Amino acid sequence: MRKSEFSGVTVEYPDMIAFAFNPIIINVYGKSFDWVKVIIEDVQSGVSHEESREMYGESVFFDISSYIQGFFDTVDSNKVDYSQKGASDSRLGRKLDISIDVPDDSFGFSVFVMWGAMRVGERFNGSRKLTWFKNFPFSVGLYSGASGSVEVTVDGEPTNPIMLTGQGLWNLIPQDINAVSMLVFNLPGSDSFVSVFDHTFDLTFKGLTNIATRIECAIDNSDCGVYLRWVNRHGMYCYWLFLPGDETRQVVNDGEFIRNNMQSYSFIDGYHGGTGRKQRKSENDTLLVCAPLVDGDTYDFLFELATSPVVDMFSGYQDGVAQWKGVNVSVENYVKTSTSLQDFVCTIILPELNLQSL
Repeated sequence: MRKSEFSGVTVEYPDMIAFAFNPIIINVYGKSFDWVKVIIEDVQSGVSHEESREMYGESVFFDISSYIQGFFDTVDSNKVDYSQKGASDSRLGRKLDISIDVPDDSFGFSVFVMWGAMRVGERFNGSRKLTWFKNFPFSVGLYSGASGSVEVTVDGEPTNPIMLTGQGLWNLIPQDINAVSMLVFNLPGSDSFVSVFDHTFDLTFKGLTNIATRIECAIDNSDCGVYLRWVNRHGMYCYWLFLPGDETRQVVNDGEFIRNNMQSYSFIDGYHGGTGRKQRKSENDTLLVCAPLVDGDTYDFLFELATSPVVDMFSGYQDGVAQWKGVNVSVENYVKTSTSLQDFVCTIILPELNLQSL
């Protein structure tokens, strides 16, 4: 938390980096006012929200996380152009200008908020290992605290870097990169800005300078399976190609009756038209998917699929554009064993299919 003073009061407010689903607290205390107002404005869209509260004695607090969550549009953020070379804005990070108003005075600050939530003991944007399924659309999530360049190494050989135009949460698109075994992205550390954060004991974000972000992408040339995309708790897109298992199809009735309308018992053209009938049926399908024999780190990576509210299934290409449809993941228990390798299995809930209504 940052702390400042204005108009005779002390204000505690979020650090320069925050996550939308962590508490984002503003405390104002030290003097009594009739009201205190907070105005939250999204810099990109210009949309703003405001809330005014009465003080309790000489203090008042706000948790503005609910307002900030409303700035994220899952439909807009799902539009990832995989044909674009280099880096594109993932739209999962928003810069906000926030004003704290009291009668006859105000105090303002800015904060960069990302989709997701941090857990105690986690490091955000640290080095990690991914798998690039080369025959499917793919991107790498990366946060940068300022403009700069990402070093790219293809099979051990350096190639053209990817330029970042400023602070943001980026999608790195490996378009036209012909890696055979390994693709590495490296964002060098810096003394002037921070791209790696450590969230250890409280809701503040400790900046770690001179920490580079190194992302190693092993190459997988598989060309069939169930390919899923999801947004993890750090606001980054993740991908995995699963083996399909059994599919369960459940037919559901939503109101039905068959009755005799007490009309003629004649059968015209072999059918008794005096029978009244109303039926509506829908189909609920679930699909079992599996990632066989993954290590502990990969299991943790895949487990975030079950916790994500944004999960998409790849449905092929149309006119060269990747097509996705939204799916859900069944709520169940996931047991991570102590063995070196284990299967990760989950159940995908496909969109409901409205069959017939007559």
